[in-house]
Amino acid sequence: MILTASSSSFESAPSGVHPARLYRIVDMGTQTSEYQGQTKHQRKLSLSFELLGDERMADSKPFTISRRFTASLSDKAALLAFIVQWRGKAFTDEDLARGFDLKRLLGQACLLNLTETERDGKHYTNIASISPLPKGMPKPDGVNDVQLFDLNVPDWDVFEQLSERMREQIASSPEYQALPLTKATTETPFDDAEGF
Repeated sequence: MILTASSSSFESAPSGVHPARLYRIVDMGTQTSEYQGQTKHQRKLSLSFELLGDERMADSKPFTISRRFTASLSDKAALLAFIVQWRGKAFTDEDLARGFDLKRLLGQACLLNLTETERDGKHYTNIASISPLPKGMPKPDGVNDVQLFDLNVPDWDVFEQLSERMREQIASSPEYQALPLTKATTETPFDDAEGF
């Protein structure tokens, strides 16, 4: 296990309307949550966007922001409403019957409306809404590599780039726990004869 100093230098994305690009989709597996005294088990996704306007973090990298969704395209699903806002048009019943491959969204540009909220003395920026880029607005070039982590076909290189907290949440899912131990066999074995 390699230990590093923890860092609290997280820079929150600024509120307002920003051109952005979806650069990462993460399958979080089935997560457990409590709502109004009831325990729910729902498959979750995280969509991560990079903000590609003029505002940048102190290290000149683009701000990033993520939003989690229940992995559902049912009529009342927040994910369906979000994608419809982004596309600017509704899905037909035939579209939904065929299914929608979220990978089609990777690398696609949009406008994000971000709002700031305060909870327990901390400021948070949230994605309030999404829309397509206006006609004539050039598509911004992306900075971050496009990434997909799908528990059905895990890419362990992408998994290792996720935050420790996100990796722990994914690892708690039954989908992750049911995976074969192929990842463990790719790691360097411990050699206690080696000095440290």
